[in-house]
Amino acid sequence: MHFVIGHKCMQAFSLCGLPSRLYRLLVLSLLWFTICTFALAGPSASKVEENYKTIGAMLALPESQIDLAKVKLTIDHMIDPSVDVNAYLKQLDTMAAEVRTRFPANPSSRDKLEALRTYLYQAGPWNGNQPFAYDMADLNGQNLRGRLLTNYLSTRKGNCVSMPMLFLILGRKVGLDLSLSAAPEHYFIKYRDEAGKVYNLETTSGAGFTRDVWMRQQRPMTDLAIKNGVYMQSATDRQTVLMMSVALLEFYSHEKREGPRVGLSVMLLQHSPNFVPAMLHWANASLRMRQSEFEGKYPTPSHIPLELRRRYMELAQENRYWWDKAVSLGWQVPPPGV
Repeated sequence: MHFVIGHKCMQAFSLCGLPSRLYRLLVLSLLWFTICTFALAGPSASKVEENYKTIGAMLALPESQIDLAKVKLTIDHMIDPSVDVNAYLKQLDTMAAEVRTRFPANPSSRDKLEALRTYLYQAGPWNGNQPFAYDMADLNGQNLRGRLLTNYLSTRKGNCVSMPMLFLILGRKVGLDLSLSAAPEHYFIKYRDEAGKVYNLETTSGAGFTRDVWMRQQRPMTDLAIKNGVYMQSATDRQTVLMMSVALLEFYSHEKREGPRVGLSVMLLQHSPNFVPAMLHWANASLRMRQSEFEGKYPTPSHIPLELRRRYMELAQENRYWWDKAVSLGWQVPPPGV
């Protein structure tokens, strides 16, 4: 496992065009850190490896074989082992069947869309007069559990991660042409009608139609980021697996498990070299490693023992490289409140 991670890391750096000298330093640094991390992790190391293999296998599937409901619930289970994947899959199938009962004869795409909107967001006997709504107690989506689809299904309170994912999964099941899309710190839905016209749907507000210009006013983003596919693109199913995997990165971050966090970032960047969330997690993990290994122990860099200074510099370089890489693709620090 340790040497597989080292090899994958080398591939990721090659894909991203890292200068050869820095590439070698960072590969050795990450490999050394990963070995130490897994050696200290004990039994949990096997679970991390299992998670990597599972996500890798899902990413390796042909697009036509990717089951987004199963992907999302499987990742939720990695974060919360009490999640019964099969039970929730059955619940989603039941919900989709209930939505279909609201279709008129020979439904159009818009008929299906309206039926799904009503089923989720309007109170009625079809949802026990408990519609799905935004969790106003967690406006900025800081609660990690709020990002789990299972939590949204149980509480009917969600955020800009769980809400579009449920809409996407149910919509696909009832025959809508939907895909996931991203804006800064936000996911939403792209809907394509029979004529091929694409609309934005804001699932945190009743899946209402939203124009690109409005989305950009609410969540400022650069033209370069849009051009490079960082934001506002209709994600393929494989790209959606990557987007769903961000929840596991956030879980590792929350648990301060920087080794697994970097390892998962490496794997995701292998599949998508311009996947900015993985870059930012890698950059932040490197910063945390440097802080925990050095800044809390030595007053200044000059106090670091000579044999450890290379490690200190490598972590600083990793942090700077991935931060700069994200910025080069048009990513920018979101303004306060976004």
